[in-house]
Amino acid sequence: MQRFCNLCDLKEREQLRSFSGGKLEVKLTAHRRPAFWEWEERPFYRAHIVKVLPPEFPTGKVVDEGFEIDGSRLNLVVYRTPQGVILVDPGYVGFEQGYDPYVGRLMADHKIIASVVTHGHLDHWNALGQTTGPVFMPRTAYRLASMHASWTSESQPPQLDSALRNARDNLIFPGKPVLLDELPVNIDTFHLPHSIPETMGLVIRGERGRAVHLGDFKFNGFGAKAKAETIARLQQIAKEPVDFLALTIYNAHVPGFVPIEDLVVDALTDIMVKAEGRVVITCFSTNLDRVLRLAKIARILGRQVSFTGAGMQNCREMIGFEETGYSGKEVAFVTGCQAEERSFLWNIAQGTAAMDRSDTLVFSSRCIPGNEERLREHYTRLRPKVGRLIVTRGEVSQLGLQGLGTEEVFTHVSGHEYGDGIRLALEILRPKKVIAWPQTSPQIEAFRKICEEVGGIEILSEDERVIDI
Repeated sequence: MQRFCNLCDLKEREQLRSFSGGKLEVKLTAHRRPAFWEWEERPFYRAHIVKVLPPEFPTGKVVDEGFEIDGSRLNLVVYRTPQGVILVDPGYVGFEQGYDPYVGRLMADHKIIASVVTHGHLDHWNALGQTTGPVFMPRTAYRLASMHASWTSESQPPQLDSALRNARDNLIFPGKPVLLDELPVNIDTFHLPHSIPETMGLVIRGERGRAVHLGDFKFNGFGAKAKAETIARLQQIAKEPVDFLALTIYNAHVPGFVPIEDLVVDALTDIMVKAEGRVVITCFSTNLDRVLRLAKIARILGRQVSFTGAGMQNCREMIGFEETGYSGKEVAFVTGCQAEERSFLWNIAQGTAAMDRSDTLVFSSRCIPGNEERLREHYTRLRPKVGRLIVTRGEVSQLGLQGLGTEEVFTHVSGHEYGDGIRLALEILRPKKVIAWPQTSPQIEAFRKICEEVGGIEILSEDERVIDI
């Protein structure tokens, strides 16, 4: 049987991009292919899409008594007050859509006062469809969530539309407080450098304690000024005791601080200057500032700019950049840095689309943990199809790409702070208790050592996601 019929409605085929459960109704039609080099015609079938049905989402409470929370993939933290709970970043790590049982388990038996989304990455809001009550999020996060919901409307719980309509009336900007009427809880927000604009940290003050929620953060932005500003903010926050701190520790085992973003832009500028043919750049399409700066530099250098793939087209729309037509001196921003199915680079790797041997393909990204095997195969398939394949420093050894003819350049910086930056945050804030995730090796060993050296900090299990304030 061949793949789905290419004459089926595009909208229906697009729904398969995120299909991860539910029912798929198709009808098979018989066709006959001329024999050519064979003695007789050969029959084959095409599957015509009739209907794509989303999975049935569970309702009510999770009642499995043997249920265990998998904290390593959660971003959600539940702050409990006598009046109900405040959800911060109701989401989980993963590209799949729909209901996640860990999130549902944490929200069971609780009255939700409000949900707060700290930034626009998918894994920080992809469970919004399971929430109730007011939703507060930055404008960038709202736009990204709305765009994503429009692509995958058939695979999302119906409550997501309601949550986004609610968020539209409660858009906030880092520095603006979250206003909760007639509740003994104050939530102040502040700007944090990360890999997406309008990322914010939270200071939550309740009757029982004061919590600081850093979540995903780093000290450095595009330049050194961001570090100084972030340190000053944390010093101001630390003038009052911090009972509880929440943060991610993906890079706790890496020494130093995350470098400034300008170093990546400089390295990619050098690649554009030296490349004789087209430069094809892939990165996370939510890395809006990086894409905008690179697009402006490409235009200054006389290169035409294009955006290919749904994610990159949305990125272009959000940064307000007008693309120009094709030429051999083009800089193309494309999707597929994590080998996502049906992305531009996925199609290239599968042989359903082509690139030119004069092209320079640059990955301005790093492998998401757990995606190593898939990305290794992705690189292996792509390498023969381009003149140069460039990845960021450390990817060759991490993914076992030796002998592939892959080059390493400083093309990416993380959005998650390194060990010395985490130490600095702890030294400034001096929290009594901290929840950090993921508590996997080697991150948790490095983080424990940092906490021991700072002193006076109790590390909670990453599964302890309900915090009394």
